Amino acid sequence: MSGVEEIRTKLLQARRLPDGRAKTELLENLAEWAKAEWDRSLEAQVLLELSDSYSFGGGPNRQPVVFARLLKIYDEFPAELGAHTHSIHWQLKWLTGALVSKTSVPRASAHKWLDEFESRYRQRGYSLRPVLSLRSSLAVLEGEHAAARAFMDASIAAPRDEMANCEACERNAWGDLQVDLGDDEAACRDWEPLLAGRLRCREEPARVLAKALMPLVRLGRLDEARSAHLRGYQLARGRAGLRASVAYHIEFCALTGNEARGLEILTEHKDWLLDRPVKSRGRRHHATSVLVLLRQLATLGLSDLQIGTVTVAGALDSLTAEVDRSCARSDARNGSTYISDLTARRLGAQPTGDWLPLGFSAKLPERVTRKPVAPRTAAASARTGDRAEAEAAEDLARDHLEHDAARAESYARQAVELGGSALEPEAVARLGSLLVEAISRQPGREPDLIDAALRAAARWQGISEPDELRLIFTAARAYHEQGRHGEAAALFGEAMPRVDIAYQPYTAAMTRKAYSESLRALRQHKAAAEQLVIAARLIEEHPESRVAYAQVSWSAAESLSASGNPVAAIAAYEKAVELWRELGVTGPLARCRRAAAWLYLGQNRRGLALKLMRETRDELREAVEISAPEAAAELAETEKQLRQMMRARPEA
Repeated sequence: MSGVEEIRTKLLQARRLPDGRAKTELLENLAEWAKAEWDRSLEAQVLLELSDSYSFGGGPNRQPVVFARLLKIYDEFPAELGAHTHSIHWQLKWLTGALVSKTSVPRASAHKWLDEFESRYRQRGYSLRPVLSLRSSLAVLEGEHAAARAFMDASIAAPRDEMANCEACERNAWGDLQVDLGDDEAACRDWEPLLAGRLRCREEPARVLAKALMPLVRLGRLDEARSAHLRGYQLARGRAGLRASVAYHIEFCALTGNEARGLEILTEHKDWLLDRPVKSRGRRHHATSVLVLLRQLATLGLSDLQIGTVTVAGALDSLTAEVDRSCARSDARNGSTYISDLTARRLGAQPTGDWLPLGFSAKLPERVTRKPVAPRTAAASARTGDRAEAEAAEDLARDHLEHDAARAESYARQAVELGGSALEPEAVARLGSLLVEAISRQPGREPDLIDAALRAAARWQGISEPDELRLIFTAARAYHEQGRHGEAAALFGEAMPRVDIAYQPYTAAMTRKAYSESLRALRQHKAAAEQLVIAARLIEEHPESRVAYAQVSWSAAESLSASGNPVAAIAAYEKAVELWRELGVTGPLARCRRAAAWLYLGQNRRGLALKLMRETRDELREAVEISAPEAAAELAETEKQLRQMMRARPEA
């Protein structure tokens, strides 16, 4: 095998490796090897892979050196490297973006790379849209906000072409600038397509869902902020490249009365707490967000609390010093106090005056005590309260459980206001549940129901775990019914390990089924199948639940099939067929048999697949003769699919 062939073979091996140091080291060796060969196109290919590995896998800060070598080869051998033109200019854009924001790169060097970037794009006739966007980013760091706005406006006005960032990434940058300029409303407007889930890319909407948390809170759009946390944290969780996003979730929790949830997230990522890798995206953002939480914990008397290998007080001291040094370096490099001013604003932020329950059961250590928080009503916390009046209003609310839910809601809120601080925690929790019940009886009130249920769940915490869990599930089902499956899955996932505390087997099974539907909507088919298998076991011994058992078995089969487990899927279909046959239900029985037949065909069991499809056809013909109502339509569909199956793989 020649040297070129060996390099190509090892390059394929490198591509199969996950991003990280091992992959980078292999590519570094290949880059040195390729330099001695005659194939300049292959050398460029290796250098492109190495540059990409530096971007996503970390390692020595040699990316500019590697890319400068690549550009030199490109200029000397334009014909040989012609096929790499797009890739080279695409990576040049990302490299320049990294250099613009990197403190260790002198500002003059950043401007030099920007000029090189612009020059090469002009030479190739590419749009300057990404160039102008990066000039805007550097102007922000330099404290030149008017120039930053002008550059971004020019970028947006420039035509899109093959070198433009995807729209998701572009809108991320637009919103960033608006926040930098103090316009949260404009930022959320720019981010709206990502927040709504209409735009996606490799790291979106995870980054924007995190960045939008505090702007949404400052705008008073608390339901949207809670939604962004429920959806966004699951996307960013555990991803080192998104540690800044994880940190924004910690900061959000610290400032919305959810310090326990923030501590839970911080503890889950405790290895990042004092981790200072050679290259770490968003390290200063991460440290700043963590400091916001640590300061809150210290205020609550938890300075001695252990997090990983350090205490809250120890981490506070260490991270404060680190952030101060980082801000000083950034200010010196950028020639402005933009970074230190921004960091000071974040560290000086005070918790929002309106507590925002998220639906998680994390608790701070017992030595931390909080006064019970009453439902949101005007003047509720300011009144001393009258227990008798509150109890009378509660009775009126109950009298109205059934016939006038709107009036019942009004009386329940009145009871809270009248009771004020005179009510014990259990009484406040009970009123919260009553309010949830009243809202649940009024169509179209799902957003209010979610908020009321999560507030009531938090009030039951430490008083009645079954009540707390049932209310979390109430909110999860409301999200599910609205088609907001990311939020639903987050809440279902939080409470599902304790579902047996809240419900008897049948209701627990149906709750797992609802969870599975949200997971399937999120294309998490394996997890959906796991929930359905458990649900089926819960009700298989209950004769009164045969219809539900059949439905759950059918759904489990579909999820198992979608998750790439045809053997288990066939077994689940066969169980569903058995149950539908027992119940005498024609349509679902036929659909399950057809689905199983196709799975058999996919396993190269053509004879069995055709046999099952023909048996289904024959049974449906008999059913048509005795006037089974569903049989005619199912027979037509079965005959159609049988013809398709025979054409798909003709018999030998």
